[in-house]
Amino acid sequence: MRRSEAVSGTWFIVATSLPFWRSRNSPSVTYADLPDGRVLDAVHYRSGGKDRLVLGADTPVADGFHWRGLTPLTRLTSSRWHVVASDESAADLAGRWAVTAFEKTLFTPAGVDVYCRAEGIAVRAMTAARETLAGDLGTFLPQLFEPGRG
Repeated sequence: MRRSEAVSGTWFIVATSLPFWRSRNSPSVTYADLPDGRVLDAVHYRSGGKDRLVLGADTPVADGFHWRGLTPLTRLTSSRWHVVASDESAADLAGRWAVTAFEKTLFTPAGVDVYCRAEGIAVRAMTAARETLAGDLGTFLPQLFEPGRG
């Protein structure tokens, strides 16, 4: 199984600690395998009443992925991230979740995102996702907010 299978498809960012999402709405990330082994990373969101798109490529590394932007504005930007935990066993999409953690970059602090396969996450799924942050990532728990409502 390729590491990208753990993230492939579309995920909605339902909670985050990253300040970037404070004024942006309806964020989603779609991951798709590329022929060279990397993963295309397409981030969609609304800002200022307009749809926005950020494209990047994720290269698998020992402990996760190394992201690099693909557009002129993001080409010099990179980030390391990994999947902390996930559960796709729920019958309903609102119960399928993942937590990702991002290292600090030149432009953003270290942080976490809670993903869901639906635009809204079930309470039991959010509880489970939050529980995965209790250890080393527990400092991010008080910082979590819903994108666009921070």
